[in-house]
Amino acid sequence: MCLRDKRMMRNKQNNGFTLIELMVSMVIGLFLLGGVFTIYLSSSQMQKVVENEVQMMGDARFAIETIAYDLRHAGGYGHQNHENKVQVRDEENFEVIAGQCSGGATPWVVDLDRPVFAVDDGTDYLTSCMDKWTQGDSLEVRYASALPLGTTEADLTGNMLYLKSVTKYSFMFRGSNPPADQDFLRSDGNIDPNLRYFIWRSRAYYIADYTDVVGDGMPSLRLVTLEPGPVVTDSVLLRGVEEFQIQFGLDTPAVGGEQGDESADIYMNPNDVTAGGHWNKVIAARIWLVLRSEDTIEEVDPLSTYTVAGVNRVNGDKYKRVVVSTSVRLRNINTGD
Repeated sequence: MCLRDKRMMRNKQNNGFTLIELMVSMVIGLFLLGGVFTIYLSSSQMQKVVENEVQMMGDARFAIETIAYDLRHAGGYGHQNHENKVQVRDEENFEVIAGQCSGGATPWVVDLDRPVFAVDDGTDYLTSCMDKWTQGDSLEVRYASALPLGTTEADLTGNMLYLKSVTKYSFMFRGSNPPADQDFLRSDGNIDPNLRYFIWRSRAYYIADYTDVVGDGMPSLRLVTLEPGPVVTDSVLLRGVEEFQIQFGLDTPAVGGEQGDESADIYMNPNDVTAGGHWNKVIAARIWLVLRSEDTIEEVDPLSTYTVAGVNRVNGDKYKRVVVSTSVRLRNINTGD
């Protein structure tokens, strides 16, 4: 082989990729990178969906536990759990409290006959303290704080409502006008050693179809509550809650149960409890909250279903929804009459 042929062979052996080979390699590489990116993007989106759902579940649990706490303590009137043992001082004009829910025969904040009350898909106070209601049930609860403040007037604040309570009875009053200790003497002339002061609480829950401004499209669970002033306020407890449902468990022989055995024999919607005059038989409650995502999520199936209070619902859109529920034992409701 001549020198010229050897050089040609060496040059041929030193050649790299051809243009076509290089383009094919680049296309294959782009496909591989695209696949990796698609997997990453899909995983990232799914992670966001999961994180959003976890956050929604946590928020919903906070709200439902807040409601459950109120239900567990409803009807606790200091040392009593019966409205007939609580005296509201005649000189107190509780009707003029700012923000007061109006429409009932008794001022809303001191309606002792209704330690727990609810309306099925509505409210009794659409023209006053719950004027933002749009859907779902509404719930009212009233009780004295579980823990007493103390035994002296030095523990009181003038602009709040309290119960002054001993074993046999309680007085409701403003902190600026407490009843005299002479009203709490035992037969031996000494002050009852069980005398304690308790903060009075009146609260209500309902659903509005907005959170910050009318028309923002973000539903919310709202809390109506008695605050220092005294004043009744209405504020957002949790954004994104679009439905609130509650049913009550009755201890009644009407359905074959044995009244007085402290077990719920049947669960009813609020209006059925009212129609039957059964509020004095209520010993338990079931609560459902439906929380909706702030934004639509492409992965959500509009035809997916969820269940609230035994009723199947169709999602209907691309919003992610979570349902939380719980059962509560009402410990202080008097079922003796």
